[in-house]
Amino acid sequence: MMKNRLLLLITFVLITTKVISQPFADIVNFNVQTFSGTYKDSTKWKNHTDNYFLNFFLPKEFKNGNTLLIRLNSEMINSTFGPDSSYTSSLISVSMPLGFQFVSKNKKWKTVTIVIPKLAGDMKDRNLMTYSQLGGIFLENYIVSDKLKFKLGLYYNREAFGNFFMPLVGMDWKVNKRLYLYGTLPSNYRVEINIIKNKLYAGLGFKSLTRSFQLSKPYPYNQAIPDWNNYVRYDEEQIKLFLDCFIYKKFLLYGEVAYSIGKNPILYNNIDNLLGQNYSSPVYNKMTPYPIFNIGISYRIRLDLEKAEENKQ
Repeated sequence: MMKNRLLLLITFVLITTKVISQPFADIVNFNVQTFSGTYKDSTKWKNHTDNYFLNFFLPKEFKNGNTLLIRLNSEMINSTFGPDSSYTSSLISVSMPLGFQFVSKNKKWKTVTIVIPKLAGDMKDRNLMTYSQLGGIFLENYIVSDKLKFKLGLYYNREAFGNFFMPLVGMDWKVNKRLYLYGTLPSNYRVEINIIKNKLYAGLGFKSLTRSFQLSKPYPYNQAIPDWNNYVRYDEEQIKLFLDCFIYKKFLLYGEVAYSIGKNPILYNNIDNLLGQNYSSPVYNKMTPYPIFNIGISYRIRLDLEKAEENKQ
């Protein structure tokens, strides 16, 4: 049984859409996202959440154009609530997407496959397999020209609530020297304007990301039904304005102001899959829509600029 699981893990560990859904690659990236909201229940208490991300990316390109893709992604969500913010809870996730980008001989087609082993939860159980998830991405790219590319694929992850599938479709279009549209829907898309040549970028973006975190202790549904394992589901959806500025060579400082149109982290119980209900929680309760602020720093390589430099040589 263990051998079969290991084989499945190795077979799946082939994929991130973010690697090829934008004209840049962040080799190292750290950012903090923060928001505050009001519970919809009768308490009207405030919830404050800080979301920390630290990511590493190591691509290895071969002579034939094929590329090995290795990433390490980590996230921590710290939430507090109450009139004096006296209650705090944390969720953590760590994933290692590993994949490969295959390039056709005529350079018109690029096929990306990635496997994503992941741990996500409150990390209070010594058995880390309690928090294990496994997913992957398949994305086909058709390059019409240096200015136009189409993408079609599928994202899958075994979440705490079950199988999660998301079809992917995208178009990267460099309209002119200033205007660039890129990304994959429904996960991530941007309309970008280059305000100061190769230095300052701004625009409008959309982000949609569903993820779940397994909790180590069961949450009782009621006295008549035994305890069921519970989890937190985060259906994050944002419309945002962004500003990216290269402060020194490839070092980038960026900021975002967004508005949530999705759901905040909410506690669910595994029986929800049958009853379609969610459970109130001291921290992970439904909130009214809220603004989101994000600031980060990264070592970024703009692939479109690198391509332009190659063409000059």
